[in-house]
Amino acid sequence: MDNSKKTESGGYGFPLVALVVMGLVTGLVSGASFEVIKYWPLPASVVPALTFWQGFVFGAVIGMVSGLVLGFCTDDRHFPSVES
Repeated sequence: MDNSKKTESGGYGFPLVALVVMGLVTGLVSGASFEVIKYWPLPASVVPALTFWQGFVFGAVIGMVSGLVLGFCTDDRHFPSVES
């Protein structure tokens, strides 16, 4: 019996999936926050610096970089396996 762990290299890697998911989620949250600032808190004491799409792009870029780093650091394929 072979008890060694084998990792398959098929499919998308975790860093790529984390890059896409974090980019989309962070972009939506960031873009939506710039929209919410227009209407809440009232009276409007703050004018948003960016539009929804500019905030989306800003958040997406930051989220993609963060997702790539976190995905790479938490993916087991990039680290040598410790066998006892």
